[in-house]
Amino acid sequence: MRRRVRFAILRAMATPQPSKVLYLRGIPLDLSKKLKAAAALSGQSLQAYITQLLKTHVVELERKGHLPKGKS
Repeated sequence: MRRRVRFAILRAMATPQPSKVLYLRGIPLDLSKKLKAAAALSGQSLQAYITQLLKTHVVELERKGHLPKGKS
């Protein structure tokens, strides 16, 4: 039984989430270096770090009522 549960958890973790590719241009070099350093300090990739920052910001905007809550 344990083996089935472990397999189900691993399969769920490996299931890709829908995503979109975003390209950002014009990011100041000093800002990009600081973001990369902050990501390294938190033990995350730059992609994971920036995604977390964006999610936190969107949640805050939803909380303030500036954005509708839920998936959009």
